[in-house]
Amino acid sequence: MSDERTLWRTSSMEGKWKDGKGDVRLAHIEYYGKHWLDLRILNVHEGRNQHTRHGVRLTIQQAKEMLPRLVEAIASIEDEIESAERKED
Repeated sequence: MSDERTLWRTSSMEGKWKDGKGDVRLAHIEYYGKHWLDLRILNVHEGRNQHTRHGVRLTIQQAKEMLPRLVEAIASIEDEIESAERKED
């Protein structure tokens, strides 16, 4: 038995899924008694709204371990962008 609850959804900006063809969706999945965070692209072209293989499922523990690394990665990338922009000026 599977239960899904969408937590966040936005248009995909990646390759073949951009231009309204796919959405990135974060959902809470309960699958055979286990809880997962499911991050994947949904095919929304022509109203399909189907799951794709483009995604990942993480346990709650994995997501908690990844969260500080995600914050660090975002900060690092923003610093690189800001540094590159200053060099251009």
